[in-house]
Amino acid sequence: MSEIDIQDNGRTHGATPPREVHLPFDILHELLDFGASFVDLVNLCSTCKALRTHIKNDSLWRRACSLYGLKDVTHFGGHSAYTVYTQLLVPYAPLLGLWANDWPFHGRILEFRLCAGDEGEQGGIIGELWTFSPQSPPDCPTPPSYTPVLKLGFEDEDIPLPEPPESAVPDADASALRVLCIADKPGARHRVSLLRLSETPLGKFVQYYRRRVNLPEFPPHISPWHDTGCRLPRIPEMPETTDHHRELIKIYPAARLPAVFVAPTTVMKPPAISILCNIPRTQCVCQELHAPTLAFATLDRRAPRYYPLRSCILAGIDPASTEWFVDNLDGIWYGSYGPNGTECIYLTHDEERGTVEATKITGDLHVPRGCVSWIVHLPLDNQMPALGAYWTSVRSDGLMPHRLLVGHGTIAGRGFTDMAIVELMAGIVSADQIDIFWVELHEFRTYKRYKGRPQPS
Repeated sequence: MSEIDIQDNGRTHGATPPREVHLPFDILHELLDFGASFVDLVNLCSTCKALRTHIKNDSLWRRACSLYGLKDVTHFGGHSAYTVYTQLLVPYAPLLGLWANDWPFHGRILEFRLCAGDEGEQGGIIGELWTFSPQSPPDCPTPPSYTPVLKLGFEDEDIPLPEPPESAVPDADASALRVLCIADKPGARHRVSLLRLSETPLGKFVQYYRRRVNLPEFPPHISPWHDTGCRLPRIPEMPETTDHHRELIKIYPAARLPAVFVAPTTVMKPPAISILCNIPRTQCVCQELHAPTLAFATLDRRAPRYYPLRSCILAGIDPASTEWFVDNLDGIWYGSYGPNGTECIYLTHDEERGTVEATKITGDLHVPRGCVSWIVHLPLDNQMPALGAYWTSVRSDGLMPHRLLVGHGTIAGRGFTDMAIVELMAGIVSADQIDIFWVELHEFRTYKRYKGRPQPS
């Protein structure tokens, strides 16, 4: 900022204030127009007492809020734009977007969005879990529904604080912000803790009588779905517990097996967030939503860890087009898994090998979250006639896709036992639909591209 020399060349001033204080207030907005950040602005205003009076000017902080798409702070408990920006947006706006948790077998997807509020509901950051109808037919999976479970806002000041978790970092600054569980009826809202947790080497296992099953690392060391950008909230990080059950499981009663337990692995899982609710599971539905009851006993009582999920939403290309290639399939899809209902997968391509890999973000008791559900590749040209004839022979409706891919998929018994790799064929039916024929199961399953939340009409 050559026009404004904060140090004024090191000269000492007496009663005459430095020339910066005589700048009109509008110059601060002009600085922002020319690319200065709000950090730069605060640093500038902190250089002298006269400029410091501008720091809480409402117009500046309304503008700061607008950078997050928040144009109006009317419905934020009567708090100023400065408070909304500094207590809500600065620390918690990185949450906005998708998160996937590591709960054994099933997993869950949580989406945070910024809500301006209205006369009936105060504004804030809302966390909504993706849920799917268990009644979806195999050829028509339904898109997710969004169930509100968490809210960060400035309301319900009479709700008591939750018990702080052990080793919690005390908050020295008074804050009007509340983190609430809103999964139950409105009158049952209560405060919860949203934590930022450190990395951990702990992985999840299932112990059976005389054998052990490793559940997929979540996330693995290299993961295309894990968003490695600056997505963690700007709050103090707490150390994740190092407690595990590697020795305890050895003396666990055989009559109570199978059982889920945790133990260190060679894969270090990155920092994450977790949501702690101290209301008993029988009195609040939120714990069941984040961590549904397992079919097996579990020694791990921790709340699931949520990791940032890359939100890749591409515009589909007609597979009949010459511009189509496997890279257009990247992103989040949802599809049918028979009696297990609709689940989410993340597709990523390998340009060098011409393959597409589908990783389960949510899973089931047979093939859990984190597992590679299937991987397909483009066949050789001389294979196409035979593949097309086979597809026609097993497809009763006569639908012939413009693109056929071949590959393998994962099936398993209950509890991820007896895993097997089986052959399959994938037909790119349209820009946003893939039909897969599982040869071993002799069944077609449909997968659809996730296109984002429906826009309000």
